Amino acid sequence: MFVTLAFLILFIISYIVDFRQYKNVFLLGLFIISLMSTILIEIIVPALDLNLNINYIIIANIIYCLIVIVVMLLALLNTRKRIANEGKIVTNMIVIGYGSFILINFLIIIFKPDLLVELWNGLILIAISTLFYYLNLIFILHNLYAWIVSGISKRKKQDFIIVLGAGIIGERVTPLLKARLDKAIKLKRKSLDTKMIVSGGQGSDEAISEAEAMRRYLVEQGIRNEEIIMEDKSTNTEENLVFSMKKMDTYKKHAIATIVSNHFHILRAAFLSKKVKMNASVTGGSSKSYFYPNAYIREYLAIIYMFKKTHALIIIILLLAVTSYTLWGI
Repeated sequence: MFVTLAFLILFIISYIVDFRQYKNVFLLGLFIISLMSTILIEIIVPALDLNLNINYIIIANIIYCLIVIVVMLLALLNTRKRIANEGKIVTNMIVIGYGSFILINFLIIIFKPDLLVELWNGLILIAISTLFYYLNLIFILHNLYAWIVSGISKRKKQDFIIVLGAGIIGERVTPLLKARLDKAIKLKRKSLDTKMIVSGGQGSDEAISEAEAMRRYLVEQGIRNEEIIMEDKSTNTEENLVFSMKKMDTYKKHAIATIVSNHFHILRAAFLSKKVKMNASVTGGSSKSYFYPNAYIREYLAIIYMFKKTHALIIIILLLAVTSYTLWGI
């Protein structure tokens, strides 16, 4: 219990210092793992009066089976809805592909355990399994941390509201981008002296820049044109922030910003704002529920790539530890 409390305190302190520190994700993970272990060892095992080693196996298998069933059902429903709304494009198959991989692993365990036993003696399978479970754990932690950030990262005062672009249709904003703009409008109406920066360049298939489409929408919603600053050169999220900072500096040095995106995107936006040294909080607009699974997976992969050196080091240490333990056991 002391260790669990220590991890919780460390996480809270680190979050207060700067919620955009990536180490917070790992501190959150250590707290959750420690908490679950404490509950299992000190509450569940004594209550059920089971052998600890057997109990671990039984509970792990039950939880794993439930996760597989839930993930597959959600994956099927999500993919069906996305295809119905947006068509059979590759990005809409990410979730069903992920769910299928977990299902195949599950079926091997249930119907062909001898194959798993035979392969388990190989270091290659050990490495693959370690990598698979580590990346899944990080995926869960990213989502949990994104919810935390979404709920308690907002500042009451800001000098600028930055709305990140998200593609347009013709000369109109998409529903996804509209959600960001509507969220920004709500913030603006609570802080009338705050200026708005609309950030997004013009793609090769776009008639106008995303910034121009956003500006037009804001004006239609009653925001005065002189309160809107356009940044129309950026092509990705990092450029959105870097170029927006330059716009901010022309008005006020060391300004405070609130970055507005969608919930699934705010975590990467937060980490990038720290990288470019922007003093900012983040908040997210809502999206259609079927959009979230694919979007969260894409954002997860993007964040993994951002911190690839950190993850590579951890994975190497894990592989060395697991391999050494296996060889020692053999």
